[in-house]
Amino acid sequence: GWGKGGGGGGGGGGKGKWVFVPSREALSPEEIEERRTANAERHAARVAEEERKVVTDMHIEGEVVQRAKRHAWLKPTDPSAVPEVCREELAKMNAEFRAKATDGRAFCGGLEGDVLYLSVADIAEEKLVLAAGMQVKFKIYMDNKGVGACEVLSNEPPAPEGAEGAEGDEVAAA
Repeated sequence: GWGKGGGGGGGGGGKGKWVFVPSREALSPEEIEERRTANAERHAARVAEEERKVVTDMHIEGEVVQRAKRHAWLKPTDPSAVPEVCREELAKMNAEFRAKATDGRAFCGGLEGDVLYLSVADIAEEKLVLAAGMQVKFKIYMDNKGVGACEVLSNEPPAPEGAEGAEGDEVAAA
């Protein structure tokens, strides 16, 4: 039986739990720096190859809609902040991704409105780990693959003093 009787001792004794096992040795600071440099160089080459042009001078506010391992999708808070020069291209890119969505899964959860592509290499703030729902600021670029976000920074409001552990209590006012 489940739950009742048997004593069980604190939740099944650890069977069937995922345990993170690092598959390789820890990297030295030098190796981390080498990798970071190699990734930055690879990214710079890709930016050049894809003929990127940043089309906003100011950062635009938005929200992380979806996060994958190497990229994320961002939704501008105010869609009219997206420069007119790239709105048509942005709509086209989103339509293509929506058409490609398979397995009965809608692109970005069926979200209305257009979203911007973000490569994690375009996060400007060190150690910023994106998660769905997070508030961010970014600039917009166009390249030969579509429209994306770059120079991404956190735009989360600073936590009020003594608010530790209060996460999840706020009611979403959508």
